[in-house]
Amino acid sequence: MPSYSRVLHASPDAPAVDIYVDNTMIAKDLSYRNFTEYLPVPSGTHSIKVVRSESQEQILESSQNIPPNSIQTIALVDNLANSRLLPISDQPTSLDLNKVNLKFVHLAPDVSNVDVTLPEGTELFSNVSFEEATDYRTLTPNNHTLQVRSAGEVILTVPNQKLSAGKVYSAYLIGQSNGEPSLQLLTPLDGSSYLQVADSESGQIILDSAEADVNGDGIIDKVYLTGDKLDSESPFTQNIRVCVEDGKTNHTICATPSSNAGYNANLFLGDFTGDKISDILVRIESGGSGGYLFAYVYSVADNRLVKQFDYEDFNAKSQFSVVFQDNYKVAVTQVNEDKPFIIDVSNRKEEFSDLYNSSGKLIMPVQGSVLGLGGIEPVVDNNGKYNLLAIQRIIGRFNAETLGYVKTTLQWDGVAFSPVKIEVVQNLN
Repeated sequence: MPSYSRVLHASPDAPAVDIYVDNTMIAKDLSYRNFTEYLPVPSGTHSIKVVRSESQEQILESSQNIPPNSIQTIALVDNLANSRLLPISDQPTSLDLNKVNLKFVHLAPDVSNVDVTLPEGTELFSNVSFEEATDYRTLTPNNHTLQVRSAGEVILTVPNQKLSAGKVYSAYLIGQSNGEPSLQLLTPLDGSSYLQVADSESGQIILDSAEADVNGDGIIDKVYLTGDKLDSESPFTQNIRVCVEDGKTNHTICATPSSNAGYNANLFLGDFTGDKISDILVRIESGGSGGYLFAYVYSVADNRLVKQFDYEDFNAKSQFSVVFQDNYKVAVTQVNEDKPFIIDVSNRKEEFSDLYNSSGKLIMPVQGSVLGLGGIEPVVDNNGKYNLLAIQRIIGRFNAETLGYVKTTLQWDGVAFSPVKIEVVQNLN
């Protein structure tokens, strides 16, 4: 994954500027107190040039190192005569999904060290010097009033800063205490709130996300999968979790599937249980030649994630025998059932020439098997509710010898997902 950088114009007396990275313009007419969007940037050293928008006169040129798997803001700081670029990391070392994650950055050139407090005096950040960026700290989600104090005196009060749980913010003090532009506090959302980039230490990323009302309060919630990538070049992910951020309260709940490592983890939101509230289907590919799938369905009830479907329970119940018969037939029979499904492999006589004689009689007893869950798809019924279509591969003597597929339609019966239709589809290849 690439790194991401944005640029902040925080030089109080500098004009609007154009920004060039390696001689390619990435921002035009960027004026004081404004940010660019985050842009993907390859890691490594890059040349950044800042010029006046009107005249194209160069203000500065600087080499900036972009660390691998990083999210950062590069700020144009200090007065024009002394302006320079300051890289600022926008990645907290840990992310509290139930709290606000906030850091403070002092970019007001004529202001000495400052403290940031709440109105009643609670100190959030202490003795922050010019061009210093603090570590992130957590706050209770709320509409907060922030005060900036210098030598104990309040020099700036910023009311009603709406800060939400699970989000990452920076509070930038910009401007001048004497003259214009006056002091101001910018509190943008940082890229760690929404960009998918591996963390250089933990490797945790957002694997997939979707939005729907999953708790029944009529307000859209955010659902996402997170996981750890130890190697940013590998598609393998471990420690996968499914999380729901309540759209009303911003409170986050999470659950960890029992099988929580694999490939291509993804989400599907839809009403599987018939209560007109979206449920959460999680699918994780196991990788390897077997083509197995880890799958779960969760519902939200009483502010917790309740597991309604588990692929391991399904595999334990969906058992079949696979027996080769005379005349190029294969019987696929569900355990505890008498009537088999019959697969005709007469179109593959050459492939099975070592099993049958010239008359089509089986030379020796041969058995195959039905593998565990290999795929699962949501299928909408006539009432607008989703069922699950579970797919298992039927093999012969070895894994590469695919004979067909068992397809089981599962429907929620009020307690569990039960099979309502089972069919065998022959592999025609």
